[in-house]
Amino acid sequence: MLKPILAIAALATLPVGLALADDDDRAFRGSLKDVAPRSDVMSLAVANGWSVEEIEMDDGYYEVEARTKEGREIEVKLHPVTLQIMAQEYEDDDDDDDGYGMANNPAAAGSAEPPKNGLFAPGAAPQVQVK
Repeated sequence: MLKPILAIAALATLPVGLALADDDDRAFRGSLKDVAPRSDVMSLAVANGWSVEEIEMDDGYYEVEARTKEGREIEVKLHPVTLQIMAQEYEDDDDDDDGYGMANNPAAAGSAEPPKNGLFAPGAAPQVQVK
């Protein structure tokens, strides 16, 4: 009597396990024979002027952790076959979204001018206006 109950309980939990196993709909599902070798990833990094710290596969995509020529930490997600940049994120960006926001920030941190809206003066503390 106990064995059928255990079997039914095990079968009832199977769909939950399968659902949790595939938690990323964006995962690459291509053939492994088409995946570019790591040496090609390294060549791409060198061509971009990156100093590679780590190359790994995550959800079927290459993830490269590196430093740019300017010394900024960057994480780049590459398509495993075409090596197209799918997403990139600078580690010193303020938004920590873990969603690989397409950060397009050409200025190094602290090098941008304050907005020209009258609230900031160069070298001075911000002016607060209360209404």
